Amino acid sequence: VNSDEEHASPRRRRRGSQPLKVAMKFPARKKTPTKPLHQQKNEMGLDSESDDEKGANFMTKRAINIKENKAMLAKLMSELKGVSGLFPRRMTLPSASSPRRMPRRSLGSGPCRRNPERSSRPHTRSRSLIEGPPSPPPEEEQEDKYSLVRRREADEDYEERAPRRRSYTGALVIPHRVRPVEEITESELDNICFNVREKVYNRSTGSTCHQCRQKTTDTKTNCRNPECVGVRGQFCGPCLRNRYGEEVRDALLDADWLCPPCRGICNCSFCRQREGRCATGVLVYLAKYHGYDNVHAYLKR
Repeated sequence: VNSDEEHASPRRRRRGSQPLKVAMKFPARKKTPTKPLHQQKNEMGLDSESDDEKGANFMTKRAINIKENKAMLAKLMSELKGVSGLFPRRMTLPSASSPRRMPRRSLGSGPCRRNPERSSRPHTRSRSLIEGPPSPPPEEEQEDKYSLVRRREADEDYEERAPRRRSYTGALVIPHRVRPVEEITESELDNICFNVREKVYNRSTGSTCHQCRQKTTDTKTNCRNPECVGVRGQFCGPCLRNRYGEEVRDALLDADWLCPPCRGICNCSFCRQREGRCATGVLVYLAKYHGYDNVHAYLKR
């Protein structure tokens, strides 16, 4: 048994002791011999000299080619000029960009300048010897120094005139119907709006207020003036109270009530613009701050 173990152990050792064989062997790197420093400098100098020679040759060739091309072009143009009818004559057209000069007027003809102090040519001594002394400007065309004062007086006279009443003769004007007090029902009085938040906007069934021009469903006033036109006499509750200090209920139950435009106290933007004044805007808060309950009383103070 010991002899068999001894024979098996060398076999194992022989197998483990064999070296590994590589399938491919990579070639070893060849070392390039380094050139000496003086030899490298000589080669660089030769390369730079060759580049300079090439650049000089290129520039000379370029100059020769340009010269030949110019000569060929001049020869071709001289031949083409000899052919008759090849180039049509240019028509002289007036250029749109250059303004046309007006003929200069003589000094004696034509009206005088509006500003006599400003002259186109200075009156020199030699000119006065030829044409004589300068003539004084006419007194009629002198500048009016009081034109602004006269214009201001005319504007003040215009403001003092009574405002002209606008005529409504168009076919599209809504006819005005005076409603008697007997036709006013309790449901209409209950439908009066006392606050802006209570308004209900409706473009189809609503009625327009003359002051705020909003189309809402609440009850508006009715002017008892037969000459009133359109929606001029319709005012909603908040506008009539804040702008004129009146109530819609009292206006509907009053048989002689007239709207503010018919009384000439309307302060809406349209009526004020017609009188030449600017719009007031939301002025009710400023009026209440100064102790007035409506805009009309604040403007009338």
